[in-house]
Amino acid sequence: MNTVVTSREDILKTAGDMVKEGKTERISMRGLAKACGISVGSIYNYFPTKNDLMIAVVVELWKEIFCVPLSNIEGESFLGVVESIAERIRKNKGGNQGFLAEHSFAVGDKEKGHLVMEEYLGHMRGELLDVLVEDKAARRDVWCEGFSAKAFVEFVMDFLVEDLMRGRERSVFLKELILRVVYGKNQEGLL
Repeated sequence: MNTVVTSREDILKTAGDMVKEGKTERISMRGLAKACGISVGSIYNYFPTKNDLMIAVVVELWKEIFCVPLSNIEGESFLGVVESIAERIRKNKGGNQGFLAEHSFAVGDKEKGHLVMEEYLGHMRGELLDVLVEDKAARRDVWCEGFSAKAFVEFVMDFLVEDLMRGRERSVFLKELILRVVYGKNQEGLL
């Protein structure tokens, strides 16, 4: 009897490593079980369907890219946090990008996948909004009912997600936009 116990985290780490190595075609219940050295039944204990597995893998990859540790956020500028996320996107441009584009919103149960991703992105938007509100250098006079800080954060997150999904690199534009809107200056410090 196999007494090896593999945690959900270990399974997701192995699946994430497979994505990063470009082995996405092997992410099946059997392929993953083989890579983990466990039985297929062990995978099913944590993920009742392949769709549940794929959603969990996508969420873990998104966390790697978008989740800035709270200890790094405290006292950090809004621009600094956005630049940190943009840097993670640049680093993860390779294998993850195609996988995320293919699976993020196109997993088997589209509604469930969409809800999970929206929940995660909503959490990230909330954290980013908190950073913007707490940023002492940020202008307060720029926001109004038709142009709120919340809507601006949603725009920034959508922009970052689109860059990730399409493999684009537009961080210079985004930085300039944030400098002009949030801080009232450009890269030269003028405006």
